[in-house]
Amino acid sequence: MAFGSVHIPAGCTVKIGDTIPGLMDLGVLKGDASIGISYEMIKVLGSKAEQLLNGVHNMKAEAAFELYQLHLPNIKELLDGIVDVTPDAGVLVPGYTENIDANATVVSKFYQFEKQNGDGTIPTNIVITKLPATVLVLGTDYLVIESFPGSGIWGLVFIAGGDYDPTAAMTWEYDYTPNVSYTLVMGDKSATLVTKIVEFSKTIAGKVFRARLWSVTNEAGLTLAFPDSANDEPLSLPVTLVGGLDTAKAAGEQLIEIYDEIGLVFP
Repeated sequence: MAFGSVHIPAGCTVKIGDTIPGLMDLGVLKGDASIGISYEMIKVLGSKAEQLLNGVHNMKAEAAFELYQLHLPNIKELLDGIVDVTPDAGVLVPGYTENIDANATVVSKFYQFEKQNGDGTIPTNIVITKLPATVLVLGTDYLVIESFPGSGIWGLVFIAGGDYDPTAAMTWEYDYTPNVSYTLVMGDKSATLVTKIVEFSKTIAGKVFRARLWSVTNEAGLTLAFPDSANDEPLSLPVTLVGGLDTAKAAGEQLIEIYDEIGLVFP
């Protein structure tokens, strides 16, 4: 057996969302995550018990994991269409400053701000200074962009030329307003769950093993286990996602995609 076929443990990341790119990392998991593929068999026999057809239908996938990191906007992604989450804004933090070392940036790479507005809007009063005292110009030396549309995660991309110098130390200063809390509400006579894309991945030495289910819904509801004082376990949320067929995709590609780089070369 080739070493490349051995997939050693490296931890699992689970992301969910509507589009790729644009999937949201659900955060820290408890224990393992799993995906199971199932289907119903179709067997057609002739008059002499000869097998005329071995087929399948009603293909589906079931993914299971347990979340330690209970971020309510992420839970909304799991139950989109039947829950609503409202952020409660905190107090404006003016003049937050990040100190950037020399030789720590390059052209055309996205650099995320350490702090973000709780409502996902752009931080304000952004001033980028090349030390000791050169203020860089928006649109000439750098751009302010979102990591992907709708993410609410903002940062910088530097432009070649002008006053930008990758060898220089810098300060990034901006104002931001964090959230102090979130409120989740749910409950109606009837509601429609929005199907999602879910991605499971692991990375070893820069190589990726990934599985994507194209059309999942959370069919296990919402169960929060509050441990008592004698239990060492933190609060967690078990999740079961059931994936069906995304009929907008080509036949034979509608349930799952598994992508593997790790199996080629053992790290």
